[in-house]
Amino acid sequence: MSAVGAATVLGWLGGLGALGVSVSGRAMAEPPRVVEVVPDTADVGVDSALTEVRIRFDQEMSPGGRSICGGGPSALPVSGRLRWIDARTVVVPVSLKASTLYSFSINCPSARNFRGVNGESVVPYSVAFRTRGEGEAAAATLTPVETKPMVAALRSALLERYSHYDKLPADFEQRLERAAPELEAATTPAMFARRVRDVLRATRDGHVWIRVNDITLGVRDEYATPNADARRLAGILKNAGEFEGITTAKLADGIAYIAFDDWARRNGDWLAPAFGFLDGLDPATPLVVDVRLNGGGDEALARTIAARFVEERFVYSKSLIRNPDAEDGYDGPFERVVEPAGRRHAGPVAILIGPACVSSNESFILMMRKPGRRETFGETTGGSSGNPKPHELGSGVTLFLPSWRDLTGEGREIEGVGIEADHAVAWPGADATTDPVLEAAVAWLKEKSRVAPH
Repeated sequence: MSAVGAATVLGWLGGLGALGVSVSGRAMAEPPRVVEVVPDTADVGVDSALTEVRIRFDQEMSPGGRSICGGGPSALPVSGRLRWIDARTVVVPVSLKASTLYSFSINCPSARNFRGVNGESVVPYSVAFRTRGEGEAAAATLTPVETKPMVAALRSALLERYSHYDKLPADFEQRLERAAPELEAATTPAMFARRVRDVLRATRDGHVWIRVNDITLGVRDEYATPNADARRLAGILKNAGEFEGITTAKLADGIAYIAFDDWARRNGDWLAPAFGFLDGLDPATPLVVDVRLNGGGDEALARTIAARFVEERFVYSKSLIRNPDAEDGYDGPFERVVEPAGRRHAGPVAILIGPACVSSNESFILMMRKPGRRETFGETTGGSSGNPKPHELGSGVTLFLPSWRDLTGEGREIEGVGIEADHAVAWPGADATTDPVLEAAVAWLKEKSRVAPH
């Protein structure tokens, strides 16, 4: 799997943070959280003469470790040693340039060294801000005259257009009511967006986000841990073909391998290497299709790949579209279908899946499954979809909310449930040197090839 693909899936937005989780009967302490960064996410017009970034946590911290993640031209330009000014606040010296977007993460999946005195790692927190250019106007300001209708628009969007509104906490309206004064007191669009994000963390929904100043704020804290390791795979796959978003390889015993890091739209025909690889195989070749690190994207692109495998047109999924005026709150169900196209691959296929598989990638898995011919290996998928749609709250703040409830072709809901693997294979974690999911798939393909009629 390409490093780019792994980074895409393991990006800074988060998933289900576990608070008070029990491991081996021991209750874990609540992990620290970032409560304020100056400058903070989505701030614009930041003075490039600023010499420090301040980070404040919600509990006392251990001063020994720290992780400021990010790279490339937008990395935070740290110019000296970090220093703690009190038990909860750390100062990061910086050297900023004018008219520049900076993005970084306080802790990240690969580095979690900011820890509380309780030993727990800080929940990763993403930051992106832009410095002011020469002659650029100061950032827009807000007053309650603007923010009160923005709060009303937020409430209306959530209760009338959010497809999973009935899964909100029972007291969510009361929470929103209690948060209204703080939302109305926001003095910039960025501050309003951050406060909306904090309120909507209760949804635990990876398909909810806020957009302001061309910067996106997600409401989840951390993605589920994938049951795959890109570095480990790189050592297993010999002479692999590495393309943007795609990895191809030939394994032992005549088995082929292809992985898709996501279903995102890119410039040009980025799926061409996949079609070329499939066209170069004998149609009966046993094949591994690895989508364990794939967090979704454009379902139409996923369908173009699945069309190379399916035998006939069929309904793989159904959608219920949120409509507050409908009798039960939804229109539908509407069927989504896949049908054969192009040169069909007829050999046995093992599809590798896991908890990082969500959204349109779960749709792809539903398209591909066929007992006895195309079976899944690994762990249950993440169970998250929604076809998010924008809702303008005002002053340049846009809220994206899921618009549909995704069902299997048989009508079973996927949200919060996921898709179980046909062959459950436990993932050993970061310390293992093998890939048992891939190994189980290869063993099945060998057996299928051995008993296949000639």
